[in-house]
Amino acid sequence: MGLLYQKRRLKVNKIKRQIAATRTMLMRFRVLLSLVMIVCICFCSYKILKLPYWYIDPQKLAKADPSVLKIQGNKITPDYKIINMVRQTQLPYTQIFRLDTKELEDNIAQLQPVKKVYVRRYWFPARLTIIIDERTPAFLLAPNLDSEPNSALSTDGVLIDHDYLPFDSSIKAKKLLTYGVRDGKDEVWDKKRVDEILKLTKVIETYSGQEVQYIDLRNQKDVYIMLKEYLIRFGEINDTALKRAISIASILPQAKNFGQKIKYIDLRWEDSHYFRLEGQKDVQNQSKILQAKKEENKIDKEPKQDNKDINKEQNNQQEKQVEVRQTGEQQ
Repeated sequence: MGLLYQKRRLKVNKIKRQIAATRTMLMRFRVLLSLVMIVCICFCSYKILKLPYWYIDPQKLAKADPSVLKIQGNKITPDYKIINMVRQTQLPYTQIFRLDTKELEDNIAQLQPVKKVYVRRYWFPARLTIIIDERTPAFLLAPNLDSEPNSALSTDGVLIDHDYLPFDSSIKAKKLLTYGVRDGKDEVWDKKRVDEILKLTKVIETYSGQEVQYIDLRNQKDVYIMLKEYLIRFGEINDTALKRAISIASILPQAKNFGQKIKYIDLRWEDSHYFRLEGQKDVQNQSKILQAKKEENKIDKEPKQDNKDINKEQNNQQEKQVEVRQTGEQQ
């Protein structure tokens, strides 16, 4: 019995050793296979990263080839100006996911109509899309009605040069007449001043029901505003401007009662307004004209000397002068 037990034990131990050897071999094979896989992955990754699809071709980029460069969102800024900024930017020749586009964005943002710019990168194949967020034009500046606009003014007070004109037909902006000079210096615009004029324009359009055609700012103290049907002599844009603008709602119905053509509506004063008719003097539509008439009536009612009484007084004075001369000669 003891001999059989020993044989069985030796046989079991032999099997265990074989299993352990097999496990060791499999473990070593797995480690080796893992190393081979890692090496292969690294090699393949290196080869893949070195593929030309990860790089932007500088020649195509300089030519603004649509396969590597697209521009979106620009209605005012011409493509060629954006492309010039791209050419002036020294982009590093590296993989697209490592490309830093901040310098390119800053350069494009220097263009006057550009408010914000974002450069989006696309992988495999490498390409760029420049997304432009432009300023909103508020006014077109011109020295007179017959001249074409020489510049534009955005809602945030930025002056846009003539190079970007004319605008697309979908962009609506009011015409603003100005010489570009104020108090002997170049005209200075800022967001506060633009907001002031825009607010005044919206109030006039709201209460008149007519669209403003142009605003004449050539004389800062005597501003004219042209509606669809009437010209408004608005005067100076000051603290009372909005209140005077609101009064247009009650004035326009009265303007239609005049058979003659109205030259302009005078809104220079807060408490009195006039209609200037073609070839005639002002016609006032407020209470001041009534007061003026009452004062004139009072003057008319005062007693006046007749022409006969005036002649008698003149004759008496002449007779007295003759008597004085005669007495002087007798002496």
